[in-house]
Amino acid sequence: MEIKSFFKRNKRKIIRYGGIALIIAGLVILIWPFYINFVMVKREADILASWDENLVSTETGDNEENGQKTGGETGLFDPEQKLPFKISIPEIDMEWMVNEGTDFKTLKEGPGFFTGSAFPGETGTCVVAGHRTTYGAPFSRLDELEEGDEIIIETTGNEEFTYIVTGQEAVLPTDLSVLENTDYPSLVLSTCTPRYFATRRLIIFARIAGQLSD
Repeated sequence: MEIKSFFKRNKRKIIRYGGIALIIAGLVILIWPFYINFVMVKREADILASWDENLVSTETGDNEENGQKTGGETGLFDPEQKLPFKISIPEIDMEWMVNEGTDFKTLKEGPGFFTGSAFPGETGTCVVAGHRTTYGAPFSRLDELEEGDEIIIETTGNEEFTYIVTGQEAVLPTDLSVLENTDYPSLVLSTCTPRYFATRRLIIFARIAGQLSD
């Protein structure tokens, strides 16, 4: 009875504060994805800056921290490896680091390289997946790409490969035929479509520059 009496006496306050709490909760839900995306984009900018600094260090053979010659053997990146690598798409102003793996944890950090697919520049299909609306949304504008647009990949070994977009297609998540290897260096970018529903996968097809004919 005391509880019932309390609610009766404070009905207006409870409604008012309850409404305020719901409004705050709604704002948090709306703002949170934007905050996460902002943090991820800022973090990625720092990583890319570090990447550029280490490439310069590798090219000159200098280690700025200890003043010794490194030859790329120490430091953040190993120039003999293909991973991680940087992917840039000038047409949509996109630049991200790609790490190995397409598991949930890896894709939270940015685009992921599908383990077992071809490395950049090698014969076969190099497959990269990324989020479209969350965790920095690295692939948010993939749908804007058109045939002839360039996709540039720079490896930790200071190699650079340019791929040319040949088309795009929306497929079911179970359709793995789009990941099949080719007999030439090709690239596949994969993300969810339509936005916020993820009922299909948007696939961008590209092949290395200079090998655009069948």
